[in-house]
Amino acid sequence: MKFIVICGLLLLTACSSAPFSKSLNPHPQSQMQVQDQELFVAALEQFSTSNNLELMADLKQRYPDSIWAAYAETITQHVSELDTCRVQSDSAQVKNQQLLVELEVANQENQQLSEKIEQLKKLLIELEQRPR
Repeated sequence: MKFIVICGLLLLTACSSAPFSKSLNPHPQSQMQVQDQELFVAALEQFSTSNNLELMADLKQRYPDSIWAAYAETITQHVSELDTCRVQSDSAQVKNQQLLVELEVANQENQQLSEKIEQLKKLLIELEQRPR
């Protein structure tokens, strides 16, 4: 019974080993994962210092199936959305400033009209008080 259990454990151990190439280095795909991760880190550093997304695009092009390329794509999309929101915000601020100027002009005109109405009321009262 112990012999069967030991043989089963040995068989499971043999089946679960990591794939190695002939030179006992990790599988080439693992090396690619390290390269694309390093490129992602470099792309993040480049973006954080200069807002440049060139390395992100390079990562997506060189390693399209990588998880890091997917992260780069997500970051690129969010940066694009953020830029769009900034443009809309800037446009809204300009429109807001224009409306504030128009409001100030309208308030001044309203004040002038109120003053003219008061003058006309006084003139009407004076006109009614004159003897006929």
